Amino acid sequence: MPALTDSKAFAASRRARRPSAWFALAGVAAASAVAPALCQTAFAQAAAGSDAAGDSLRVPATPPDGIPDAPPASGMPSNTASDAATFDDAFADTETARTDEAGAMAAAQPQATAIEADPSAPVAAGDDSLAEPIPMASGPARPAVGPNELYGPPTPKVDRGQLPIIGWSEPPALVPPALDEAVHIVTRNYPSAQAARSALRAAHSDVRSAKWQRFPSIDGNVSYLDDTNSPQPQISVEQPIWAGGRITANIRRAKAEEDVTSAQYVETVQSLALTVTQVYYEIARLTLRQQLLAESLAEHRRLVETMERRVAQEVSPQADLELARSRAAQIEQEYTVSRASRETNLRILAQLVADPSYDLGPIPHFDPSIDLPAKESLEEQAVAFDPQINRRKAEADVNRAQLDLTQAQILPQVSAQYSYSEIYGSRVGVVLRSQTSGGLSNFSDVSSARQRIQTAIENVRVAEQELRRNVAADIINFEAAKARAAISSDAALTSARVSESYTRQFIAGRRSWLDVMNALREAVNNAIGQTDAEMTALATAAKLLLESGRWRPIFADQAEVGSNAEARTPIIQETGQ
Repeated sequence: MPALTDSKAFAASRRARRPSAWFALAGVAAASAVAPALCQTAFAQAAAGSDAAGDSLRVPATPPDGIPDAPPASGMPSNTASDAATFDDAFADTETARTDEAGAMAAAQPQATAIEADPSAPVAAGDDSLAEPIPMASGPARPAVGPNELYGPPTPKVDRGQLPIIGWSEPPALVPPALDEAVHIVTRNYPSAQAARSALRAAHSDVRSAKWQRFPSIDGNVSYLDDTNSPQPQISVEQPIWAGGRITANIRRAKAEEDVTSAQYVETVQSLALTVTQVYYEIARLTLRQQLLAESLAEHRRLVETMERRVAQEVSPQADLELARSRAAQIEQEYTVSRASRETNLRILAQLVADPSYDLGPIPHFDPSIDLPAKESLEEQAVAFDPQINRRKAEADVNRAQLDLTQAQILPQVSAQYSYSEIYGSRVGVVLRSQTSGGLSNFSDVSSARQRIQTAIENVRVAEQELRRNVAADIINFEAAKARAAISSDAALTSARVSESYTRQFIAGRRSWLDVMNALREAVNNAIGQTDAEMTALATAAKLLLESGRWRPIFADQAEVGSNAEARTPIIQETGQ
């Protein structure tokens, strides 16, 4: 048996292949009633990064006869040229059937457009048929965020009946354009974001309602009390003169509750952005993992065929063939699990963006020199920006206003009153009103209100400490993932060379078939470990950017966005600070 593919060629082709691959989200299940085209995903290899013109890297939805529809790429060792020819012939009928199927699907529905395999190129968002398109500002209109600057969380408020629309700051260089666009779409159109916007409008109406308590209240009725059925009107108009602080406390509480609702809106937006980011990088990780497993499964099946010939010629024992089949079955199981997980995440992202044809762009490229500038500032930036901490502070303000209201209810209130009735006529006077409920329960309510304030303050501290722990853990995980990627890269190259050597030694009778299978298994495990570490590093970096406010939501007026003038203003202007 000739030697396996040279490991240097494998490493070179792997480096050329990885950044140039692209993947498009067209849905998850072709038979789904929600979207018939859901997740018809293709992988293409740019001509500049491939030596064999016309080759494509595909991860099939269903492997024909248990064999993945993917030619053996350089990520795994290969066998003889004759075995490769036999392997290609076995796929000829499958490729023809798949080509016919793809042509039929192309005639039935529009296909996603392929993009250039350049990670820095802008990505077309596909057919964005959302009812409310996102106005996108160009270039300098999107402010960049400095690595050492502290930004407080945005506080969107209703102004003159209009709630500012949401936008995003200029993303850092490591954020893919397709991810940036997906975050725009989801944070503006997803139902939970729309519900939070409606709640913010309702809170603003509550503030206006509380301010109306300063104005007179009118009470009128008409009664019929005699045999003539003549109407007897009664009117009472009361204007508060001194309410002991009730009205002011009610207004303060309504404003604090509006601040709580505003912080909840920003918290919802950040949570959606984190979810989209996690799903995006999980799809990328599973895409690479599924591709590697497809290559490994193809190589295992080629070895099974080789061992079948050796057993038929009575060169190798039957046990070696059973071992090869067992290992191939294990790889196929992992391939099936990986494919299911990937399709699940594709379905989630398709529902988030509400666009089954959304183009996910090129697979994110991992640069070993990637780093987050000013990592020592990330923790303080996260604490200053975190909308959850801002919400807890606003809840403390609500409790303070409630304490003032509870104390004011102990005091009497004075009002000017005008009344008219059929019996007494018109009267004008001053009303002194005092009311208690349940004895001296108002004094106990004051004590409980003070304790709720302390509870809210402690909740702020708990949220801050939890955030600091999470950010510190994310920074550690980011550095660890970078180190794992570097180690796994060396391990992948080494294991490929070991697998090649063991194959030659098996032919010479110096290694057992078990050694060959173990080396092949180790090669794919190291390759998967490398891709997992790379995508984990990128996902953790994006998460830290969102948590620290370096990549953050901003809010601008509809008129400003429409004119593209200062469409994404600095947060100092947004919050009124």
